[in-house]
Amino acid sequence: MFKSLRKQLSVIIPVILASAILVWLIYPNYDSMVEVLRNSQPVWLAVSLACAAGSYIFMSLMLWDVLRLLKNRVNFIPTAAITLVSTVINYFVSSAGVSGFATRVFYLGRYGVPYGSCVTSSVVITVLIYVSLAAIVAGGSLLQFIQAPSFGRSFWESVLGVAAVLSFASILTVLFFNDRLRFRWCRKIYMLVNIFVYFFSRRRFIPYEKFKIFEEQLDNGIAMVHARTEYLPRLIIYVFADWICNMLVLYYAFRAVGVSMSISSLIIGFAVGMIMTVIPILPGGLGAMEAAMTASFSRMGIDTASAITASLIFRIFYYIVPGVISIFVYWLLKSSVTAKNLSSAVPAGEMSASGVMMCSSAAEKSPEKYTMSHVMRSDGKEESDRKN
Repeated sequence: MFKSLRKQLSVIIPVILASAILVWLIYPNYDSMVEVLRNSQPVWLAVSLACAAGSYIFMSLMLWDVLRLLKNRVNFIPTAAITLVSTVINYFVSSAGVSGFATRVFYLGRYGVPYGSCVTSSVVITVLIYVSLAAIVAGGSLLQFIQAPSFGRSFWESVLGVAAVLSFASILTVLFFNDRLRFRWCRKIYMLVNIFVYFFSRRRFIPYEKFKIFEEQLDNGIAMVHARTEYLPRLIIYVFADWICNMLVLYYAFRAVGVSMSISSLIIGFAVGMIMTVIPILPGGLGAMEAAMTASFSRMGIDTASAITASLIFRIFYYIVPGVISIFVYWLLKSSVTAKNLSSAVPAGEMSASGVMMCSSAAEKSPEKYTMSHVMRSDGKEESDRKN
C-alpha cells in the first residue's frame, strides 16, 4: 500500500507543481494571449511543427549510427520508434532520465543489443549533446557581445550557462573514458545499485558475475568508440542538426505570433529554457521552462503575452504532439517485438540483452523496472532474483 501511494504521489506532485506554475504564468496574460493566438499565422505554425519532426528524425539517426559504430545492427524504423518512445517517457516521467533509459534498454534488448552497448550509446550521445549545446550557447553569447558589448547580467548568465553545460559534459567524458576512474566509479555505482535494489525490493544483491559481464561489454563498447572514429563527424552533424531544428521550432513559433528576433537572442532564450528542463521533479521542466523563456525574452523587449504564447506553442509541438504520437508508436513497437520469433537462440558465448525476451510478464508490462539485475548469463538464460 505504501509503495502504491508513493508511486501515485511521484506522479501527482510534479503535475500539481507544473500546473500551478502554468496557471500563475497564463492567468494574468490570458486575454492578451487569446488575441495573439487569434492573429497567429498558420504557415509559420506548420513550419514550426515540421522542425519538431526534423529534430526527432536527427535524434533517431544519432542512436542508429551509434549502434552501428558499436556493431549492433538495428533497422532505422524500430530505432526511430524506440527513440521517440524513450525520449517522450524521459520528458513526461520525472525520474532524471532513468525511465526513458530503461525503456530504451528494454526494447533495444529485444533487437539483440547488449546492455553495455545501450549504456555506451547513451553516454556518447549525452556527451555530444551537451558539448554541442555549450558550443551553441557560447556562439550565441559571442554574437550578442559583438552586437552590444556589455558585461551586464545577460553576459554573465550566458557565461555561467556555458560553464555549467561544459562542466557536466567534461565530468561525464572523463568518468566514462578514463579507464581508472571508470573502473572505480563502476564499482561504486554497482554497490549503490545493490543497496538501492535491496532497500526497495528486499531482493538479493545483483550477482558480481553479472556485473563483470556488463563491465566487459562496457569496455568493449568504449574500445570501439576509440577505434572507429570515422563515425564521429557524422554524429556531430546529427547532434547539431537536432539542436538547430529544436531552436527553429521556437523561432517559427515566435514568427507565427508576429515576433522576429536575432539569432543571438534566440539562442540565449532557448538555452535558458533548456536548462530548466533538467529539473528532476518537473516532467520535462513543464512550467519552469515556459517561465524561464518568458522572463528571458521579456528582458529582450518582447511582449510578455507573445513570449508565453510562443513558449507554449514550442511545448505543444515538441513535447505534446510527439507524446500523443508515441502512444500509437509504443503499441506498434510492442506488437512488433511480440511478433518476433521469441524462440530464436542467443549464440553461445554472446552476452546479449535480447535474453530479456524471456523475462516475466510483469517486466514486460513495466519496462521501467528493467535494470541491470535483468542482465542474462552468457547461455541466454535468465538468473532469476530470489528473495532473502
